[in-house]
Amino acid sequence: MGVVLLLLACGVESEDAPSVPDPPLETRADAVVAPAQLSAGKVLQRLSLDLRGVRPSIAEIEAVEADPAALDGLIDAYLHDVRFGGRVRDLFSTIYLTRSDYFYVGAVDYGQTDEAAFARAVGDEPLRILSTIAETDLPYTEIVTGQWSMADENIGRAWPTDYPDEATGWQKVRYTDERPAAGILSTNGLWWRYMTNGSNANRGRANAISRILLCEDYLGKPIEFDRSVNLLDQGAINDALKTNAGCLACHSTLDPLASYLWGFYYFNYDSRDDTTYYHPERETYWQGYTEVEPGYYGEPGYDLTDLGGQIAADPRLPQCLVKQSFELLLQREAALADTQALSDLRETFLTNELQVRPLFAAVVSTDAYRSGRKLLSPDQLGTVLFDLTGFRYTYAGYDMLQTDTYGLRTLAGGVDGVYSTRPADRPTATSALVNERVAQAAASAVVTSDLATPEAARLFTAVSLTATPQSDPAGFAAQLQGLHLRFFGDRVAADGPEVQANLTLWQELYAAEGSAPRAWSGVLSTLLRDPAFLLY
Repeated sequence: MGVVLLLLACGVESEDAPSVPDPPLETRADAVVAPAQLSAGKVLQRLSLDLRGVRPSIAEIEAVEADPAALDGLIDAYLHDVRFGGRVRDLFSTIYLTRSDYFYVGAVDYGQTDEAAFARAVGDEPLRILSTIAETDLPYTEIVTGQWSMADENIGRAWPTDYPDEATGWQKVRYTDERPAAGILSTNGLWWRYMTNGSNANRGRANAISRILLCEDYLGKPIEFDRSVNLLDQGAINDALKTNAGCLACHSTLDPLASYLWGFYYFNYDSRDDTTYYHPERETYWQGYTEVEPGYYGEPGYDLTDLGGQIAADPRLPQCLVKQSFELLLQREAALADTQALSDLRETFLTNELQVRPLFAAVVSTDAYRSGRKLLSPDQLGTVLFDLTGFRYTYAGYDMLQTDTYGLRTLAGGVDGVYSTRPADRPTATSALVNERVAQAAASAVVTSDLATPEAARLFTAVSLTATPQSDPAGFAAQLQGLHLRFFGDRVAADGPEVQANLTLWQELYAAEGSAPRAWSGVLSTLLRDPAFLLY
């Protein structure tokens, strides 16, 4: 039999080979096998990382160990945690793609000096609207009907808003330049990211609306294009857009949507005076560019307020958010097998008056969410390390895990919104290098801090950083057990292989460096780039 199987594996047919029946479905390699459900402890780790961006506390771990049903109460607590809004922004930043490092107009144009803070504020304006809706239990339709925006001191005083003179931080504001009120559709932050020109005539912007809010990406639709159209003749192109069946398949709905957006048309991208303000006098420019009246899938309208109401009434709006939330929290695309789950989640969303928190609670309670493995995003890596060690990887005001101009965001597996638009869902060579460097820096920072102020130590609470395994063997074992519990959510035995391996590493580093703190830095950096730390 071994020879026959070898011949078959090499592609050689044997006349003497007996017929081998197909194995039962459950043993075949192509069989669909449901991944094993995570333990309550691992679900706790996932919930805390996804909803707060940090590892659970020891007290939370102990509560779930004592009673797995405690997870339900912790879900509600995490959804009301002050860090929940940040996770909403980080998750949906990969859809909105507004967190750009560069805009045509910058802080210096407004007499400011902090370019990093200004660019971050511009990109976060629409995301702040979304997270505020989630945190304050407003109906999701506010995303396109809200008569308010969000601003901090960087953009609130630079743009025409009623941002309070003495305020700092993010506040609810209203624009004061006569722009129609329509949630994110009325924000500079969205349209500074999605620019346009005369030939594109806001079509790229219209597709951004469709992709972000309706999960309908015109660029992903198959088309049959008439090759006889002269692409060098603008008149021929304009005629094709109105008469050619292949063009009309998309442009019959795309162009009317684009015609709503001319008030944000800028003649000079890099002009502060042009790009700061909405231009109501340009709302009718569609008459000279495309000659297509504003409309939404056959329903006419006039301005952005009309468009916001039309989108809010579209059943695809809630359906799209359900799909996005499911895919973002599971870190994979929805499949055919998820149809029933998505349908149930949609009903939950509608029943709860389109509130985001009940939707998230429903997603993280599904069996699909509680299985498999996921990879820490650069955003999560940054918040987890800050929570554990107090270290944030910054340079010149830029967070190195959230920028590419000076930082490592795309190398770490993130997106820049232009060249990289899909986050990594598995480790890469560059992300391994980033994790190594960040882990080393964070480990060194927390050891230095805990050594200087042991009474306020973050991690080293069971052993002195100047002790050795010979002077305090019990303290060393307890410290390593505590690190494993805090970092991984795992309880390990004082004489178990994990502790022994860490002790061996510590001793080897101590022999090479002659310094107990440096040996601990090496052990910590190893733990912080362990697959069990990066995958959850």
